[in-house]
Amino acid sequence: MRSRLAILLLVLALPFLAAYGLYRMAITERPRVVHVQGLGQADLEQGRRIYRQFFPVWPTREAVRRVHLTAQDLDLGLNFLLDRSRRGYGRTRVSGEELRLDLSLRLEYPWHGRYLNLSLGFSPAGPGLQLTRLWLGPLPAPVALARPLLDRVLTSSPVAEHLPLFERMLREVKLGPGVVHLTLAWDQDAVRAAIDVAGRQLAGVEPQQLAAYRALLQGLASRRPPPDFGSVMGELFSLARQRSAQGDAVAENRALLVALAEIANGARLGLPGARALHLGGLDLAGRGDYVQHFTLSAALAAIAGEALADRAGLYKEVRDTQGGSGFSFSDLAADRAGARFGARATASEAGARQVQALLAGSRDTALYIPRIDDLPEFLPAATFQRLYGGVGGEGYDRTVEQIEARIANLPLYRASPD
Repeated sequence: MRSRLAILLLVLALPFLAAYGLYRMAITERPRVVHVQGLGQADLEQGRRIYRQFFPVWPTREAVRRVHLTAQDLDLGLNFLLDRSRRGYGRTRVSGEELRLDLSLRLEYPWHGRYLNLSLGFSPAGPGLQLTRLWLGPLPAPVALARPLLDRVLTSSPVAEHLPLFERMLREVKLGPGVVHLTLAWDQDAVRAAIDVAGRQLAGVEPQQLAAYRALLQGLASRRPPPDFGSVMGELFSLARQRSAQGDAVAENRALLVALAEIANGARLGLPGARALHLGGLDLAGRGDYVQHFTLSAALAAIAGEALADRAGLYKEVRDTQGGSGFSFSDLAADRAGARFGARATASEAGARQVQALLAGSRDTALYIPRIDDLPEFLPAATFQRLYGGVGGEGYDRTVEQIEARIANLPLYRASPD
């Protein structure tokens, strides 16, 4: 009798034991997928090539476009989105039969601080891909568990409003070893509009916030005589300080930097409503082009992090040695100063408010830009290689260390945020 009772209890307990086993294998204190690869020059060049696949030099309004994305392309994009939302890490694998996503997703209450480790397998079905396999940790699980969750995530994500457009354009998906081939019936106007909206969402900037700083910049552009860069920054951060008195200082600073970069770079960030205003005589450290370097790097750092902004600035200078104006350490210093500024202004609430307090009403650009006019510039590739050893050479590293020391010694970075 006792043995039968024990067997019955064991049978009843099996579902709970299985659930606990799944929990132990699928939910862990440390992520099983960790993405540590930074964005390199080759990745930025690949980004330009992908963009040209989507938007050729002489685009037609409607056309069939074929886009080829490698597993690395998908990997970088996936981890950028996960990092921006602070949701974890991912890894992409592509074979001829399956696209596989391995994910370690941060959990909220009551499992705060832990990670859900799962894998999703997608196979070609009709014109697109269909979820065909699911793993919780190392164990396979019914796909039916994941489909409602996946649908919910997609419909509540920033890309939700663009999914019908993408589904309408998609004609075919083919998988090859390490690559996904997409065939799209292109509606260029609709896609550009979707990219504009996605860009604003990706930047984490609300339209109302952007509008406030755009309106101030428009008013400054009409002043005679026009204000200098230090005065523009002082007025912008006065407004940010006022608007964030009872709100989010990080969000206000981010919107400020995006609006300023739009104006300084001729609205080339491509966000909806941007206008190409001209603040006559606007310069930084004696040069107008330094304003463009500084503001664009600051906006990139505020949107995507200091590392990406630094890499983008270096990438541009290396390209300039190949038929452009040549490598410029002064341009690189303006980029680095902007990236450091954008990161500091948006890294935390305390840091954001400290920057506002220091810059509000100030005209002093020496708070955030070091002396850079004595740095070498206009170096062709051969000269850059001979004198500095190229990127990573001894002379290059020594000059970059000098730039970083100058930036670190600026008043804005001497004190830590409260």
